[in-house]
Amino acid sequence: MEAETLDNAGALQILLVDDSRSTRENALELLDQRQYRMQVAENGFEALCKLVAQPPDIVFMDSTMPELDGFASCALITASPQYAHIPVVIMSSNDSPLERARAALAGAQRLIGKPFRKRDLLEALEALVPEQDAHEEADHGDSPSH
Repeated sequence: MEAETLDNAGALQILLVDDSRSTRENALELLDQRQYRMQVAENGFEALCKLVAQPPDIVFMDSTMPELDGFASCALITASPQYAHIPVVIMSSNDSPLERARAALAGAQRLIGKPFRKRDLLEALEALVPEQDAHEEADHGDSPSH
């Protein structure tokens, strides 16, 4: 079920980063892959390479990964003028105030707890990528005419 970028031009592009195959598969299953273009990465280094090659609209990143964890990866993304506009959501099994502070200091816009639910992912998308609504309205022809 591991997916790479799908051919649905104009769809919101999501980069999902987690070293756990089951977590990646769960997130891919929860998010409708026909509605989003999904990229996956297993670690921070791979995520940065994919981000540079094809910048996503949003990044969901595990906090704890070997080699380059989510906090360090997030800090590198948000410190770069070229990529700082891309929202990063840290996913963590430790939903403590300290973990939230670490995420904020790294530049993450949000921290969601693991295991996450579909609602957690969709709420983050809605809050952090408001253009998504415009894409959906254009796709359905529901945009008001002026």
